Amino acid sequence: MYFTLAISAATRHGCAALVRAAQGTDPRILPIPGPARVVWRAPDERTAVLRWGSPRSPGPAETPAAPDRDRAGPSHAGTIWVSPALTVLRARTGLARVDPVYLAETPGAVVVSDRACWAAAVTGRLEDHDPVMAGAFLSLGFPAGAATPFRGVRALAGDHSLRVTDGRLVITRADGRPAGASGTGVADALVAAVRPLGAAAPVELSLTGGKDSRLIAAALAAAGVPFRARTHGFASHPDVIIARMIAERLGLEHTVTEPRAAAPAQAPDRAEVLGRLRSAVLVSDGMLSAFENIGSWVGPDHETAVGPVQTGGHGGELLRGGYAQVAWRSPASRRPVGAAQAWSSAAAAELFRRLTTRRLLLLRPAAAAAYLASLAPWAATIGAGPLRALDDFYLVNRAGRWSAAARQAYLIRSPLVQPLFSDQVIRAARAVPLRLRMSDQLHRDVLASLRPELLELPLAEHPWQGQRPTADSVLTARPGPAAPPDWRRSQATTGFLREYVLDLGGTGQLFAIVSRRAAERALRPSHADPAAAWSLATLTALVSGDWLNGRQPRP
Repeated sequence: MYFTLAISAATRHGCAALVRAAQGTDPRILPIPGPARVVWRAPDERTAVLRWGSPRSPGPAETPAAPDRDRAGPSHAGTIWVSPALTVLRARTGLARVDPVYLAETPGAVVVSDRACWAAAVTGRLEDHDPVMAGAFLSLGFPAGAATPFRGVRALAGDHSLRVTDGRLVITRADGRPAGASGTGVADALVAAVRPLGAAAPVELSLTGGKDSRLIAAALAAAGVPFRARTHGFASHPDVIIARMIAERLGLEHTVTEPRAAAPAQAPDRAEVLGRLRSAVLVSDGMLSAFENIGSWVGPDHETAVGPVQTGGHGGELLRGGYAQVAWRSPASRRPVGAAQAWSSAAAAELFRRLTTRRLLLLRPAAAAAYLASLAPWAATIGAGPLRALDDFYLVNRAGRWSAAARQAYLIRSPLVQPLFSDQVIRAARAVPLRLRMSDQLHRDVLASLRPELLELPLAEHPWQGQRPTADSVLTARPGPAAPPDWRRSQATTGFLREYVLDLGGTGQLFAIVSRRAAERALRPSHADPAAAWSLATLTALVSGDWLNGRQPRP
């Protein structure tokens, strides 16, 4: 795993100054060992590419191939490169932009990186925190639009390309290829997306009893890719039971790992909670809450223990209409078609409001106004077509920002391929009418095309949309061993998070963005919202700079 930062400047002196800043980057801001080194420099010394970390084989690339055969200094995901013959710095994002590109402009120069904090550090913006990102982080749980934690560093939009020559930037919409609007078209695209995995050994599928990992299993089998399956859970859980059925049908090696036995409830170790807060900012580029299980930074010896290429059903919601399916009411219900559509439109508008503004009162007025202004274009599209807008919002923000940050954290630990985020699959799926996606008809059509025998097997917990669950179609959880208590939600944990926010928040810039009085109300003992407490504490770790202690060994 490695990160890339590329510079294009109007003068060689400007480029040299930014290269020195990149080489002098504080190693505490990056979650893998450095230091930075120049891997390519233009003959005129106005363009340079630097790399932080060591290359390793990441498995087949998921991003579209760059248009130039001759590429210099490509990034880990192939999203940033230089065309050496023309001395042009280039970058491109996919439709879901799960491999992000970040952009920072300075007078006479442009910096492009796949790590926002590195671009911020090189351009002197590491301590200039963007209230728009904070607003999205507190309400949605992830950034929205182009905002990053650092003012002046923005995320390139999905399906866009950029060219930089001598510090002059041009951004264009990438040319999308048409896709067939049918389940067969999606099935073909999915098989094409997984076929390169045949060259990777070994391949391990995270298999559950749900709908999405089943699609990947069917595609891998249809493509003739050798793979094995792994499921986490107790033997009596529906995910384990059904995953075993799928593995038997496909003749797969299947491993089950059981959770640890429940331990007596006890107060969390404060040093462990503190380490989790710092590490979450470090590994997610400051864009995900420490409530999420996203792993931690790695030391210099990690590259010696690379495991199998991991794959799974991440991104399956894109084939179901994203947030739109949550708000959709099928006309097959007792309501007339027109009434069902009106209900769905109203539910979609209300869902958007709840998603985007549920913790708006935590923000100070100026920060709240800036955040709401960033949502104005989305609010307009919700008014024009609520369900379609929710589908788009999921692709642009939930996939393009949450999944992108989580993916970078996962890639630190092991190679990961997520076929449902590939451009060809998303294009083919979005060509299918939204109603067929929200009704799960697309999922069923793809399975019927690839491995119809998997349609006969039951689902875990949730039936196909529009179908009444029966004993043969859905398995629900039966009483089994008690799961370990979730210490993240305990009063002892939220009590520590409250102390952390109120003590450290006052020493940094947090309360210039967040209302201290509102934070005290949200964190009041015995009534605290655990998710809000973790979000506020993570934001505190970022804004105060405490995350720079994240590479300290855990106790």
